[in-house]
Amino acid sequence: MKTYKDALSYLDWLCVFGVKEGLKRIKALAEALGNPQNAYRTIHVAGTNGKGSVCAMLAEMLKAQGLTVGLFTSPHLESYCERIKVNGVDIPEDDFAEMIFRVKACNVNATHFEVLTAAAFLYFKLRAVDVAVIEVGLGGTLDSTNIITPELSIITNIALDHENILGDLEGIARNKAGIIKPNVPTVTGAQGKPLEIIRAVAKEKNSALHEVTTPANVKINLSGEYQKMNAAIAIKAAQVLGIDGAAIEAGLARVQWAGRFEVVNTAMGVVVIDGAHNPNGAAALRKSLDKTFPQGQRAWLFGALRDKDFDSMIKILFRADDLVIVTPPDSERAASTDTLCKCLHERGIKCLAIENNVAAVERLMKTPSDVKIIAGSLYLIGAVRKFVID
Repeated sequence: MKTYKDALSYLDWLCVFGVKEGLKRIKALAEALGNPQNAYRTIHVAGTNGKGSVCAMLAEMLKAQGLTVGLFTSPHLESYCERIKVNGVDIPEDDFAEMIFRVKACNVNATHFEVLTAAAFLYFKLRAVDVAVIEVGLGGTLDSTNIITPELSIITNIALDHENILGDLEGIARNKAGIIKPNVPTVTGAQGKPLEIIRAVAKEKNSALHEVTTPANVKINLSGEYQKMNAAIAIKAAQVLGIDGAAIEAGLARVQWAGRFEVVNTAMGVVVIDGAHNPNGAAALRKSLDKTFPQGQRAWLFGALRDKDFDSMIKILFRADDLVIVTPPDSERAASTDTLCKCLHERGIKCLAIENNVAAVERLMKTPSDVKIIAGSLYLIGAVRKFVID
């Protein structure tokens, strides 16, 4: 019998082939599996930042309504099983392995993310979910999740990210608007030019568009100022779906989403863990830090991917008297510590490079400061979070 470890080895092998655009392979996989994505209702969520949080909030609201809810998100922090949940519970490792190898047996030359997407679709069918909340992996139009016909499309916001793949802001907006379906309502928190593009696409496809402009002033079981806007989007989506007020309130009170302004009280002081990985996310993190911890010394553990605009992130995140420990995220795309330190030094910010993640965390925890922050990449968060939480 194939094990979880075997599944990880297979997925690692698939990573070698990278990202390939197009829906042909995922359609072939779905067809071979009996189109499991059509066996339940779906909600599709795209956006530059906040889509994972919105997915988590909406899934909890639907669960509070008494539904069996699937949730597919990416990337994971510590385990692939985090990506596929039913009623908030990660898929068991044995089930994950079974799904991956059932997809592999379809003999379609698919990519890493396509295999994961098909595995999630199949698992949700086998678990007989009532509804699945599906997060886009990258972009929208050609993302492998975009073979579903949802009852609601959500575009959280649109900012510059993955420009090397998706192009400029207008190109990114058009790509994400690609999840809008004919006669299916859309909820968005986008602003400016991206919103104009979304409006045009929604009109063309006869999609009723619900625009969210104001953060929600509600109780949320998540920290961070930016979660108020995410909550407003999730609430509007829930209202469009007909979820009652009590379930909305209960969902927000119970939602959990690791690595997003996650405040941890440790014996060595307060630690904030946030996967801010682009300038938009960095601005949201900085705003939350300035409101929650306006005074005192900040010590950082920071790492970024080389294909991100880390220079802008550095400009946004750090104050002149911050101390930054630089360590590489657990990714082949990690920016070198030398490159990041050079950028920091150019801005007059004190920094120290430590290649080993464990040693870097240990140094951070021993650094005298009023608050310690770990940020810059979800791949970094995934590599070090367990050393802080445990």
